[in-house]
Amino acid sequence: MARDMESLETEHRGVLDALKDELGAEDELSRMVGKLQVTEKSSREAVARLVKRKEELEVVLAGKQRVVDERREVIRVQREKNVPELKFFEERMGLTVVGGGTPSLLSFVFTLISLSDPQRPFTITLDLSQREYQATHCSPRLDGLSAHMEWLNTTRNFHGFLKRIRHDFSTLYNETI
Repeated sequence: MARDMESLETEHRGVLDALKDELGAEDELSRMVGKLQVTEKSSREAVARLVKRKEELEVVLAGKQRVVDERREVIRVQREKNVPELKFFEERMGLTVVGGGTPSLLSFVFTLISLSDPQRPFTITLDLSQREYQATHCSPRLDGLSAHMEWLNTTRNFHGFLKRIRHDFSTLYNETI
């Protein structure tokens, strides 16, 4: 009987040790589950913040897209208005506007000034990259060009400037023939 008792006590200690190990494992699993729940909650909160930020950015982007679309429409309407006006300038004043080799340069080429040679070009090239316009080329050279540039930069009247330049080209050409 003592042997049976010893055997039962050994078995009992084994069961208690196994139970203790299982309780320790259960506690460890509970701690891990708790950490995972905290991580999950934190992740859900981060996702919610990101979704909210995404929605805010979509609203901002939609507003900016509206502004871009409105500007494109304004440009489209202006282009439609420019075509007949440019055609008029080209046909009546012999004025053609061409790129001057770089994005900031525009050349204004006048023809129809000379009765004997209507296709003879009279050219002025302007640098438009700064607030103060500058003439980078003028052919033939005009003596009053600096006064015209000062007038343009003061008045910002581009149409009037082109009329004045054409008039001076015409006067210069007619005096030299």
